[in-house]
Amino acid sequence: MTMAPSKPADDANFIVRSGALVNLQKHQPQDESSFVRWYTDADIAWVLRHDLRPLTPYQASGYFTTIVMPSSAHGTAWGIHDNESNTLIGTTAITEIDERHGECLFRIVIGEKAVWNRGFGTDATRLVVAEAFDRFDLGAVNLEVFEHNPRAYRSYEKVGFREQHRTEEWARNVRLEVIAMRLRREDWDETYHCVAH
Repeated sequence: MTMAPSKPADDANFIVRSGALVNLQKHQPQDESSFVRWYTDADIAWVLRHDLRPLTPYQASGYFTTIVMPSSAHGTAWGIHDNESNTLIGTTAITEIDERHGECLFRIVIGEKAVWNRGFGTDATRLVVAEAFDRFDLGAVNLEVFEHNPRAYRSYEKVGFREQHRTEEWARNVRLEVIAMRLRREDWDETYHCVAH
């Protein structure tokens, strides 16, 4: 399987990398309304790492404006778009980039619940991993997922992530089991043979 970035249709909608189902694009200001809707949703909050509670619209808007947009401008956060309709369906990023050890932390949200369980998250994860290894020349991508999110766990396994360890956390008097997963570049290269650019 070879994945390469597609050419931009125009400067406003620069497609960073395209897969079988989705493509990654730089976030645009008009993405904010979708982002706020996702991050104020209780179902989505249940699988994210912010105290299990939905953000307020003010918090979600601030997060998008001060964190997501600057990160997207620097090439470490992207909107996930459905290839067929070009609809924005989610957001993803690599954070905590450690150049010394060649690692980063992967994050993803498929915000449009109507497209859950259709492989979009798995495809987007592959694209971001390709960015981390090809463009950023990192040696490993790490992530954390709650045990109560088996759909995401299975998706990460399909991409090649392997469980490293589990830790216990408490949030709002709820016991949570957090699973740390990791994908090494050498394992990815053996499986996908991604082309560097």
